[in-house]
Order: sequence, then structure tokens, then C-alpha cells
Amino acid sequence: MTTDSFLCFSGLFLLLFAAPFVVRGDTAGVATQWRSLSHVQRTLGVTNYLWNGESLCFSNTQNVIRFYPGRRKAEVNGTVVWLNAPADGSVADGNWRLAGTDLDLLQLAILTPPGGTLKPLRVLLDPGHGGDDEGARCSSPLVKEKDLTLTLAKRIGAQLKKAGLHVDYTRTRDVTLSLDERARIARTKKADLFISIHANHACNREACGVETYVLPPSGYPGTAEGSRARGWQLGNRNDFHNTLLGFSIHRLLASTPETVDRGLKRQSFFVLRETCCPAVLLEFGFLSNTGETRRMLRADWQAQSCAAVVDGVLAYVRGVPALDRAVADKRARDAEANERWRKHLAAQAARAKAEAEARAARQLAAIMPAGAPPPSTAPGTTFSNAVASVTPPIQQQGTNSVPSRMDALLEFYAPDKVQ
Repeated sequence: MTTDSFLCFSGLFLLLFAAPFVVRGDTAGVATQWRSLSHVQRTLGVTNYLWNGESLCFSNTQNVIRFYPGRRKAEVNGTVVWLNAPADGSVADGNWRLAGTDLDLLQLAILTPPGGTLKPLRVLLDPGHGGDDEGARCSSPLVKEKDLTLTLAKRIGAQLKKAGLHVDYTRTRDVTLSLDERARIARTKKADLFISIHANHACNREACGVETYVLPPSGYPGTAEGSRARGWQLGNRNDFHNTLLGFSIHRLLASTPETVDRGLKRQSFFVLRETCCPAVLLEFGFLSNTGETRRMLRADWQAQSCAAVVDGVLAYVRGVPALDRAVADKRARDAEANERWRKHLAAQAARAKAEAEARAARQLAAIMPAGAPPPSTAPGTTFSNAVASVTPPIQQQGTNSVPSRMDALLEFYAPDKVQ
């Protein structure tokens, strides 16, 4: 099921995956750090860009990346990727900018070239729904989502095993599993990555295509209109790996014949935010679309789509070493920058303190009587305390008496002494 199904009764079960937390459907709750057009150019390693009035294109010999100002949609080498925040500003006015989070994920997780060896990671396949929960369905031909997802999961699992990976399943038969149980199985099995398999449904019977979902970074809303931003979730510790896994699978799945690319998207589905390992949720097609349902039943479509998922997983596994190095380098740079900033703030505070003390000393010198001893300079001495140290106290002569200085003033202004 996808976000198009939120208005349909048959798609209401997906709302359980994406219950709202706080804040509006924007980036309120997170202080977005923006990157200028020139910064994006340097990061992507391009010397030029093309603005055609509708989209902004960066390209070099390896990559072609396209942004749409004011929108969250982007394209990376022809694959649709939805951003966490809309590209902001105007190219014509020279103030176009991109969220730093999106640039980091693009640079490190999507554009980092794979080059590692294939390690026998443990993959947990999660056929969506099951038992009492049928999921979406098509009445003609009769297809239940719970049955289709189990078929696809078994085909994908068999191919992953042949490739040398360890494979587990949340279910291998028609049983009911809660969302919490699925996440718990991932922890129990110590999965290295988690793939939840689904088929879509929408009120619009013409809706079609494949979608891949990963968890939004902390503080950002999901791709679906009206989604609300969440705070940090368990799955957010894998933000970079989630994106690499999602893009590695989606770019191949979306390029299979007769497939419409609906994009790599982001949503706080339960199994994405509560799973401890990198995780994706795949929507293979729409059971509300009769033509697409028939296509998903074809043996050739299933073979091609499952092979695309397998190849995407293998690409992810090979890409993890490079991603780990890139993320470690980024964190080291961030830690160094944070330390420089901490020292800068400490120096600023020390200068401000010294200037305040010098200012207090000048003010104190201006009011000190000639020949008076210097005021206390002990640590913690304030200007008011220093003034008190050189100003003779007003002597009290009793509860109902007037201070001695005030007695002298009253005597001076006595009627017989006023000129």
C-alpha cells in the first residue's frame, strides 16, 4: 500500500505504520542547515549547471542530478528521489539552496560508488500482512496482498541464498503478525538488513508504479502530503545505510520493463522506525489497478522484479564498506568542526568577561576617592561589590533613628541656616 491509499478504506491499515507524532507537515522542529548553489556544485564535483526555468541540472562524467525548485522531487541518474525538504530559493535571484541533510545523503549514500566485496550478511524478508490481515486486494482477478507478498518474498529469498547471503523470514505461511512482532523478529534474528514487501492500493484506479520507502531523518516529515515530522527514532541511527539500501534497490526495480517510477520516498512506517537494522519497505504495484495486478501475476514480471531486488541488495552489500568510510570521515570532520566552534565560543566568552572586568574597573576608578586603597580583585568580585568596598557604609543608630549622614543634611537645611 502507498500514500495514495490513505483516503481508501482498504488502505487504512497503513495508517498504523505512520501514526503522527508532533509538529506540522514541514521541517518545523528541526533547524535546517542550507547549502548554497555553489556549495552544492563543489560537493557534487561539477563546474557548471543548467537552469531551464523549471529544473536545475548538475552533471559530470559520472552523474546527472536534477532538482525542481520549490519541490521535494529530484532525479539522480534518471531515478526519482524525494528530498526531505523542498529545494528553496530562486536560481535567477541567486539564492537557490538545498537542505544540508539532503546533500549529505546524496553525496555519501547515493553517489558513493560501490567497490567492496560481497559479505554473507543476514537478510530478513518481511512479507506484508498475513492471516487475519489480508492487506489490499483485487477482486478481478482475485488477488490478496498477503498471498502475493509471500510469493515474492520466497522468490527473492531463494535467489539471495544462491548469492551467498543468509535469509530469514518474518513468516513463511499465512499467519497473523503484529507490527511489533515483525520488528522484534529483526532484533532476535540479528538481521543486517530488513525488507518489507507490499502491494499498493489507491482510490485512483489509474495509479500505478513502484515505490520504495525509507525512514525520514529526525525532524523531517514523510513524503506523503500532510505527514508530520517526528523526533529521533531507533531507525534513524541507520539514516545513511537506509538511503543506500533504498536507492540500490529502487533504481533497479524502477527500471524493469513496464514499470512506472514513483520514487524513493520517506515515511515513518512502524517497521522502518522500530527496526534496529537498515530497512526498506517496497510497494511493487497497485492491486487497485486491474492491468497492473495482471502484470504482477505474470511469471516474467515476478522474475524480473525479484531479480532487481536481489541485485539491489547485492549492490548495497558491496557499497557498505565505502559508505562506512565516508560516514566515518564525515563524523571526524564534524567532530573537528564542533571542537573548533567550541573553542571559538570559549574565546569569545573569555574576551567578553575581560572587557566587562576592564569596564567595571574604569567605572570604579571614576568614583573612588583620592588616595583610597584599590578595591578587591578577588575572583567573583562584581562591580557592585567593588563599589561597596570603597563606599563607607551608612551607619544606623537604631531602628527608629535617622542615619548619621541624613542627620547632617537635615541640620544643614534647617530654616535658620538656609540662605
